[in-house]
Amino acid sequence: MNYYEFFPNRDELLEEIELLKGEGYYESDFHVLAAEEADPDEMQWIKYTDIYFHPYFDEGESMKSMFSANEPAKNFMQKIELDDASSVEYLERIKNGEFFLFYTDDEKYAREKDAGKAPDAGAY
Repeated sequence: MNYYEFFPNRDELLEEIELLKGEGYYESDFHVLAAEEADPDEMQWIKYTDIYFHPYFDEGESMKSMFSANEPAKNFMQKIELDDASSVEYLERIKNGEFFLFYTDDEKYAREKDAGKAPDAGAY
């Protein structure tokens, strides 16, 4: 199942990620979409994590997005198959400084199943 939520600031986003890690999620399960240029110091922390970062670029910055090491937020929105209206709304919120957290429980359940902890791990 896919989950996503908006956060008004970095601290609330990080609090939620820590709570989810306590439930068995790994940093590599998370995708964060944010405006990279809003405050460069604001996003330095992400370099030291396994969280996938998808920066928001304005339409005029399309050349810059080509040289980014990270998949742009707009492309990621298309990949997770949000409808156009939702994508436009969500990208606007990201542009205005909100943080978008996306994760799925697929990897978590696969790890639990491999460890014999998932409900159907022993079922035939």
